[in-house]
Amino acid sequence: MQKDFDIAIKVAGKVVDNWLPLKIQYDHTPGTVVCIAVNGVPKYINAFGYSDVEKGTLLHKDAQFRVASMSKMFTAVSIMQLSEKGLLRLDDTVSSYLTWFKGKKEKTDLTNVTIRQLLSHNSGLFRDGTTKQWVTDNFPSELDKTISAKAIVFENGTTLKYSNHGYAILGAIIDKVSGVSYVEYVSENIIKKLGLKNTSPDLPSARPKKLAYGYSRYVPDEPLQIQEPDIITNAYAPATGFISDVKDLAIFLASLHIDSKKSVLSRESRKAMMQVHNISGDDKRYGLGLALDKESGQLTCGHSGGFAGYTTNAISEPNDNIQVIVLTNTISNTAWAVSNNVMRLIYKLKSTKDISYVASDNYSGIYRCRWGDLSIVSLGKNLVSFSSGALNPVQTWSVLKLKKKQVFVNSDKSGFGAPGEEIRFSQMKNGKALEMSNDGMIWKRIF
Repeated sequence: MQKDFDIAIKVAGKVVDNWLPLKIQYDHTPGTVVCIAVNGVPKYINAFGYSDVEKGTLLHKDAQFRVASMSKMFTAVSIMQLSEKGLLRLDDTVSSYLTWFKGKKEKTDLTNVTIRQLLSHNSGLFRDGTTKQWVTDNFPSELDKTISAKAIVFENGTTLKYSNHGYAILGAIIDKVSGVSYVEYVSENIIKKLGLKNTSPDLPSARPKKLAYGYSRYVPDEPLQIQEPDIITNAYAPATGFISDVKDLAIFLASLHIDSKKSVLSRESRKAMMQVHNISGDDKRYGLGLALDKESGQLTCGHSGGFAGYTTNAISEPNDNIQVIVLTNTISNTAWAVSNNVMRLIYKLKSTKDISYVASDNYSGIYRCRWGDLSIVSLGKNLVSFSSGALNPVQTWSVLKLKKKQVFVNSDKSGFGAPGEEIRFSQMKNGKALEMSNDGMIWKRIF
């Protein structure tokens, strides 16, 4: 299987290399790291943009990020481990472990909420409590005073309602049942056992040197994106505290594959995590700590994350065990769009005939004219062209078929670009074309 994807992944990496340098600028994203892995083993990693914009520090491939709600995957694994050990059952009520977890409305009683319902976001709890931590950056250290009838939004077991607070509660259950702190439990039973060298459950006392600085989202009437503060998440670490890098996340996601030889869970627990637990029956699918969707064109499992200064997405295709991880250091749609469309790209390329990977060719690069920027990527004999700011290259690209040396023909049969026209490359220097043209336009290489 892996050999079937080797060329597709290499060519996909080349597409990313000639897409992301401008894509992130169009998105106002300071920096991005992209990883494509198979069975948790990276086959492509590259970094684009800046870790520290003010100092002009470039982002490196091993940069760490706040991965936010990806933390929920680690919390879910912890609960499943404790279940395997017989220390809890998923259908036990939360109140049987946390006596302060109580509150009642006319039709709903928090004492009926189960651990499984917290894991699958079917508890009906409020999303983030009432302590305004996303505004003040002061996350609660204790949870016992945060729960009352106000916590009830929907009756438990009736609908999917995402809840960060619910996962914070799961962390308190892990504290109670394991006899050690959540941070200590996860560190010893997941991070250490899987050999995740750049992962921690929350911001440590000393800021990690590899942690990219996070930036505020782009606001049209504000000239600069501001560096966000470093924030400790305290009792919210099980929901949103984690720090990690793309290599560690690839290993972790691959460990959840049901055939993984390196996992901290039983096969049965891994299967249970990937079962859809929706109540409402809509297209938003969630398992136990895993988002399950087809936004990439494939069924994937994984999780996205949003934190002050960071947006992330990590997905894994469960049949072929391919991981795509995209980490960014601002609040934008880059991580979601790139991860899903890179996965789509891999499968598109795998099904494309007569493609080959050429490490260095004359034409691949980014070209500019007054009307926009075009990315050109070699598929071997032929090329593809697409807007450098495209949300989805596959959806918008044109195949340029080789006619003769330095001359290609746009194979589009219709459209508003240049279907059927010759595309010529010229001004060769050091094996690279510096100019691309057709009868009506000239583009100059900028990358």
